[in-house]
Amino acid sequence: MKNRTNIKLVPSQQTILQITALLEYCHLPCHDFIENPHCTIIYSRDVIDVKNITLPLADFPIVGKNARFELFDTKDDGIVLVMEFECEDAKNCFEYMKKTYNLSTRYDEYRAHITMQKNLENPQNITLPAIDFTLCFDKIEMDNGL
Repeated sequence: MKNRTNIKLVPSQQTILQITALLEYCHLPCHDFIENPHCTIIYSRDVIDVKNITLPLADFPIVGKNARFELFDTKDDGIVLVMEFECEDAKNCFEYMKKTYNLSTRYDEYRAHITMQKNLENPQNITLPAIDFTLCFDKIEMDNGL
């Protein structure tokens, strides 16, 4: 296991079922979502003890609004199909972790999203449907790989 700090939100079972049904209905690739559904708050190669971290989160569930499918062009994972959404709680936690614990990240700007599929083949052939439901996250996971 790699040494790193990784903090992520886990979708509720209802949200996982809604996303899975939409992906299946639209025949969209979703291996990475099925394997590990989550929204990363922060991933850093800097290692801190996560046992005593208190995040500035509102009560659960944490809500993601205005979700939409997007294609991210990444260095390591090629074209990635994601569900991007607005979530002030996740964005605030990202900024809090960077500032309070001086964590470095690969990205300066936080974009809340859930990865559906990495290394997408033929992304030009994919039709991205609208999303008409709210995302709910009911759990947070933190680890440092130690």
